[in-house]
Amino acid sequence: MRTAAAAGVLLVLSAVAVDAGAVRHGKRQLWGSIAYDSRSGAVGYAVDRKTRREAESEAFRQCGDCDVIRSFRDNCGAIAENPRSFAWDTGASREIAERKALQKCGGECRIAVWACTTEE
Repeated sequence: MRTAAAAGVLLVLSAVAVDAGAVRHGKRQLWGSIAYDSRSGAVGYAVDRKTRREAESEAFRQCGDCDVIRSFRDNCGAIAENPRSFAWDTGASREIAERKALQKCGGECRIAVWACTTEE
C-alpha cells in the first residue's frame, strides 16, 4: 500500500515538474508588433505583451497614423526600407530578422526598425 501511495506521489510530482519546465520553455507566449508608415518612415513597436492585440495597440499608439502593422510571437521582427519600398521578416534573433528583411528588400536598403521579445 505504501509503495502505491509513494508511486502516486512521484507521478504527481513528475507531472508538475514537466508542466513547470514547459512553461519555461515555450508556453509563455510573448507578442511583439512593429507599426510602420511607408510614406513618412515613422515607426512604433511593442514587445513582451501577453496578447497580439496589446502589442499592436501599443505599436500603433507610438507610431501615430501608420499604414503597416506586423506582429510576431516569441521572436524578432525587422523592417528594411529604401526610398521606393520596404520589406518585413522575422527570425530567432535580431540579426536573422534583419538579414532576411534586407534580402527581401533588395539593394540600397537599411533597417528602419527591429524589435525582439525577451527569452525566458
